[in-house]
Amino acid sequence: MNRSAILFRNILRILGTIAAILYILFLIDEGVPLLKEPSFADISVYLLFLVFVLGYYFLWKNELISGLILIAWHGLQWFLVYWVWIDGSMTLILGIPLGSFGVIVLIFGITKVISSKTN
Repeated sequence: MNRSAILFRNILRILGTIAAILYILFLIDEGVPLLKEPSFADISVYLLFLVFVLGYYFLWKNELISGLILIAWHGLQWFLVYWVWIDGSMTLILGIPLGSFGVIVLIFGITKVISSKTN
């Protein structure tokens, strides 16, 4: 990998780490109870977070898979907002940067695979 690709990969990893920290702070502020008979809407918040953690893990291993998982996370968020969460429209606005981040990571992963095949 050339120097600019390594720099861009490191920038993506730093942005992913910042997003993970902000996501955790959002969950803390949201305060979804897990111990008092949670509904599916309460549990789905944490399931969506687990999908994000999986995408974050692959950000360090395989950017192509990470991009796909983060885009799937964004699609799953839209599904949950429209069919499960009653007042979740604000989370769509908060999720747009992560969906865009997933697209950027996917494009980086595709270019990385293409450049490795040509070399």
